[in-house]
Amino acid sequence: MKLEEAQMQKEWEVSKESVEEGSSASDEALSALLEEGEGAEQDAERRVRQLGSRLAQLDALNVGGMLAAATESGGAGAALAHRLDGGLRAGAALAQRLARLDHLARAAPHAAHARSGAARADANARALLAELDAIYSWLEPPALRDLDALQEPTLTTAEGRAATLKAAAALRHALRAEPAQPPHRRRLAAVRERLRRLARTKDQMAAALARHLNNALIHLGNEAAHDARPRRHHAELLPYAPFMKWLKDMDEKAYDGLLKVYTSTWARVLEREVRAAGEAARGALLAAPDHAVDHILDQVLSLVETLCNAEQDFCTQFFFLDVDVKSEGSDGERSEGGGEGRVRQGAESRRLMAELFPSVEQELVALVGHVERHDAYGAMRALACVGRRVLGAEGGAAAEGGAAGGAAGGAAGEARWARAALAAAAVAAKRGADRAVADRLAALPDAVKQAARRPKCGVLSFVSELEELSGACEQIFAGSGRRADVERWYVMLGGAMVRAVALAEHPRTPRPVLQLENYHRLQAALAALRLPALDALRRECRQRYTEALRSYVTQYFGRPLEKLTQFFEGVAEAVASGVREDEVCYRAAFSKHELRRVLAMYPAPEVRKSLHRLYRTVEKHLSEEGGLLQVVWRAMQEEFIAQHVALQARVAACYPAAGLALPLSTDDILDAFSDIARQH
Repeated sequence: MKLEEAQMQKEWEVSKESVEEGSSASDEALSALLEEGEGAEQDAERRVRQLGSRLAQLDALNVGGMLAAATESGGAGAALAHRLDGGLRAGAALAQRLARLDHLARAAPHAAHARSGAARADANARALLAELDAIYSWLEPPALRDLDALQEPTLTTAEGRAATLKAAAALRHALRAEPAQPPHRRRLAAVRERLRRLARTKDQMAAALARHLNNALIHLGNEAAHDARPRRHHAELLPYAPFMKWLKDMDEKAYDGLLKVYTSTWARVLEREVRAAGEAARGALLAAPDHAVDHILDQVLSLVETLCNAEQDFCTQFFFLDVDVKSEGSDGERSEGGGEGRVRQGAESRRLMAELFPSVEQELVALVGHVERHDAYGAMRALACVGRRVLGAEGGAAAEGGAAGGAAGGAAGEARWARAALAAAAVAAKRGADRAVADRLAALPDAVKQAARRPKCGVLSFVSELEELSGACEQIFAGSGRRADVERWYVMLGGAMVRAVALAEHPRTPRPVLQLENYHRLQAALAALRLPALDALRRECRQRYTEALRSYVTQYFGRPLEKLTQFFEGVAEAVASGVREDEVCYRAAFSKHELRRVLAMYPAPEVRKSLHRLYRTVEKHLSEEGGLLQVVWRAMQEEFIAQHVALQARVAACYPAAGLALPLSTDDILDAFSDIARQH
């Protein structure tokens, strides 16, 4: 573009020299016209008309000169026209460039103002004013001006607390905003001096707040032992909660000191209250019946749970245990972060609660141990009572916390510290219950040894204890969530008892009788519980009982018609060897005469006497508590009838025409067994 401008300038100078030569006449005429007009200024209008006429003449002369120059030899006019065209193109290029530069200037409107000294001065003045306004809003708000006039914070009245809190919030905002300010502001001497003054004011305010709150905590702690209103300090200290939040943010040392004062002062008060409740409960248990144990224990657990939950709600709200006070947007509400945040916040709350209640777990565990020693089923009762509390603590604690502590209490229900204390008591109760079951398991061999000293074994004592234990547990754990533990105990005890009965012996009671009585009683106890977990044990007991009954009947009933049975066993062997049944009577050993001789050995009265002796034997073996005498006698009756029917069938098959019959008919046997049972 610069080369084009230089070339155009050179062409314009050449054109100017040629035009000057042709237009000398025009210049002379214009000079004469101007000289004539110097002295004739009186008539302006006439002069204007003359000048117009002369100007037209000059234009005509100028055009004529240009036309004459164009017709001259050598092509000077054509060269001038060519140069004029080049000048027009250069002018168009300059106009286009001017338009582009104008567009760029409009795209950066401040550039034009920057070229102007006045505009720059105005912009600088406005920027300086905005910077001063920002610094003034940062370090000189009205609340901070009030703080400068506030010599000593007044915290005893609501108006004083409101004014102090407003000034403290402004001070916090000013000091917390320093790192976010641009470096050039922080380098100003006035700003640094103002920040130093604010830091000193912050230290003075923190000291005044800490001194006032420390005195209030100690004073309320001293009055707590004589105050009939429980947890009165909560209502009196909650108005100071915003100041605790301010101290936690601005002076952690003062905040930690107040936290230690609170825990050291109120830990003694709370421990004294919990210990008094435990001692009162232990005294009441000494004279209380077994069914009142649950009520006494539940009262203590309710007191401890209410006390811990109320204290946790207050501490969470007063000390802002679950709030990130360092963030500018913190408003005192429980944050709704993820699981990791809740765990971290809960750890701080649990730590403080452990310092406030250092011995509550030991006190509850000791009370559970006392209940366990007071009652044979005390551990079970404690486990059921504490288990209901632990399982129902989540929903109940959340509702109670909402009523007692507002938003902080409701959120704290997610991680109640009281649940940990109750859970420790539940663990102790569960261990006690397991220990009681283990003691019963260990006592099974001793129960068998004690039964051996009696004339009859009868039902072993541990079977009766299982019935008593199951009845007590079903009553204690009715509607409880500890059914898994109860069923586990039943399975352990039932299985161990089945094995103990199988190994038990008695010097005067046959083992089949010992087993059938105890398995029958054990099967009845398990069936009464109606638990699917015990079905396998119940079926095993039923099978063992049936086997023991069959073994006893086979062993002691035997074959009342022994010689007659032996005779027909020989007949059966002969038939098996190939002799026809109707031809067996022709053999000497199995003749009709021989059969009559054997039958004569078992007259009806003698058979009845043998049944009487058998009944006395059975009665001697079986115990009254077992209650199986009639069952066993009926089983022997069925066995006798079965043998009698088999013998009668053999007589009819092998001696059809002999007219022989057994001593007693089936009806006679039934009558004989019934008469014997009635007589005894």
